[in-house]
Amino acid sequence: MKKMILLASIVAATSLTGCQAPYSGGVVYNNFRAPIDVRDNAGDCSKRGEASMVNVLNILSFGDAGVAAAKEQAGVTKVTNVDMNFQSLLGIFGKTTTVVCGE
Repeated sequence: MKKMILLASIVAATSLTGCQAPYSGGVVYNNFRAPIDVRDNAGDCSKRGEASMVNVLNILSFGDAGVAAAKEQAGVTKVTNVDMNFQSLLGIFGKTTTVVCGE
């Protein structure tokens, strides 16, 4: 019986961790921005586009948080850098936004 409890504890602990991102936030609430790509640090950021996706209960997700969607939203033709903004609340609601800066 003790072996079963130990095995169940190990399985629960490893399955609850999920995939660890390089930028991990808190368990209760997250709202942080992280750099993804810098192509030209000296480039002009005259245009800024955003594209988002939403996750509900880790069951449903919808939206387009791709770089192409963010470029199209602002009319960016030359990308200088890409950031991601992560927001989540108790794993109930999550939003990921790709922010593209360029000319």
